[in-house]
Amino acid sequence: MKSLLFFSFMLLGISAVAQDYGPTNDSLYLGFHRDSIALLDRPTMIIVPFHPDRYMSEIDRDIAKGTHYNYNHTRGFFRKGLDNALLIGAKEWNEYVSMHADIADVNYDLDFMYKTMAPTVVPYVAPVINEDRSFKTRLANKWLELQGLVDKGPDPGTRIERGQIISVPDEREFITKAKTYNPILFDSINAKYGANYYLFINELNILNAVNDQRQFEADDYKRVIKVHYTVFDSTGAELFSLIKKRYFSSRENDLRAIITDHFLPVGMEVIYSMDSYRFLQAGLVPVPVEEEDKASLWPLSKRK
Repeated sequence: MKSLLFFSFMLLGISAVAQDYGPTNDSLYLGFHRDSIALLDRPTMIIVPFHPDRYMSEIDRDIAKGTHYNYNHTRGFFRKGLDNALLIGAKEWNEYVSMHADIADVNYDLDFMYKTMAPTVVPYVAPVINEDRSFKTRLANKWLELQGLVDKGPDPGTRIERGQIISVPDEREFITKAKTYNPILFDSINAKYGANYYLFINELNILNAVNDQRQFEADDYKRVIKVHYTVFDSTGAELFSLIKKRYFSSRENDLRAIITDHFLPVGMEVIYSMDSYRFLQAGLVPVPVEEEDKASLWPLSKRK
């Protein structure tokens, strides 16, 4: 418990991660003038950690080598580490309430949230916002049109066709989304915390990003962190659900380094998507920059 508290304070103490707003990997964000952002009200964001059952990892054994960590240790560290990354990302332009507070009253509300929300798994289609002009937009639109003409092959699943058993693997990516079956949730939480937005972290995956067994034989192969999340407004209307990803090397097995080097950037990407959504809703105009100049808008931690 002491090590977990120390680790939490260590992450919250990370200071100089620049938030010069830049593009995210799903084109929801192109950059906004900071003085325009400063004129907006600071909304209150409720940040809900993933339920402990919604954690899937293929690297825990490697993390635990030479340590006393067990499954609960690594899950707890990653759960708190992601929450702290979100708080660090949110603090500049938002007020926030972390439901991962280990306070009796907050724990009661978090348990109520879990009991009134049900995860649902659906095929993932990431939203894409094209730029309003330029050849790139016309090319992207044409590409989407051409995709509609392509034979996508048989539907996944197992069935009998012409007397034969046909099995087609399902290679689509799926997202875990949050759904509520009790609308009173938002009314009760709003009254208590004055919430404007809800960020539900629905699932955390830390997986080996390899296609076949032979790739495991290499000294260095890719792993991927996948954060599934849903954003609601104060009425309980879903605004969007996304997956944010971060790849890292199989050679990286220090738990603290994984969180500071990879959970922090992916947590900020989650916050960037929320901020960019409300900036656009408020009528702010993205900074017009050429493609080659956009890298200058990225936080220093991402310029690799």
